Amino acid sequence: MFVQSVLPALLPYFFFTKLLTSLGAARALADLFRRPVALLYNAPPIGGYVCLMSLLSGYPVGARLLGDLYKAGAIDGADARCISSFASTSGPLFVVGTVGTAMFGDPTFGYALLCCHVSGALLNGLLYRRKRAAGVRTAFVPPCSDNVLAAGMTDAILSVALVGGYIAVFGLAIDLLVSTGILGAVASPLGALMAKCGLDPRAADALCAGLIELTRGCKMMSEIGLQTKTALPLVAGMLSFGGVAIAVQSLSFCSVCGIRIGYFMLTKLSQAAITVALAVLASFAF
Repeated sequence: MFVQSVLPALLPYFFFTKLLTSLGAARALADLFRRPVALLYNAPPIGGYVCLMSLLSGYPVGARLLGDLYKAGAIDGADARCISSFASTSGPLFVVGTVGTAMFGDPTFGYALLCCHVSGALLNGLLYRRKRAAGVRTAFVPPCSDNVLAAGMTDAILSVALVGGYIAVFGLAIDLLVSTGILGAVASPLGALMAKCGLDPRAADALCAGLIELTRGCKMMSEIGLQTKTALPLVAGMLSFGGVAIAVQSLSFCSVCGIRIGYFMLTKLSQAAITVALAVLASFAF
């Protein structure tokens, strides 16, 4: 699953994100997003760059950039917490290409997911808007490298390998929970509730798996054969929450900024709730 679906969806974006950062795109894009980011979130201009790179690349690029910016002195802890609330997203190639097209066989479904996912993230940031405007700081200028291409590829491969490792470990955890019957026992009450609402109770197992590891949960959800209007809110919620595996990946990069797991999980839960609401509205179009 990692080799066929995740690797081709992430590696190019990891590489080009690193390349853009190394070439100084952070400063230019920070100036471009200065007004909207300050108006909406009271965040420093560099937050627009982090958000854009996260939207283009997906998990956990936003968290990795926050860690880099904090170490470079371009943002402080309060800035990082604010930015993390709207710059923690999945990427379009994974959402549309992997989930929508490869798993569900419907690119339109993927584009609907992407619209709900992006809108949910941007709206979520309003809930965590800073009360005071961010202070003026030096724009992030990455260290120069004699071989930008080699450094970018090395960083991209290491980052993708990290993602693959977490997918493997948490995928194994899901297998153990399934084989021991624990996942079924935990999902059973939710499945009973879904059955009363006229939904397929098997979606409960997929949803619980997705709360642990996103890719596995989406794959399981696609194999059930749900109607698009039913699957859209469920998958959108999983995408925005990200799962425990994504949380661990992200915190491994951004915990240096002082972002605690409680705060991070709170922002992801609120983002998921907003996205589900938007997906329910969008489902009426199908």
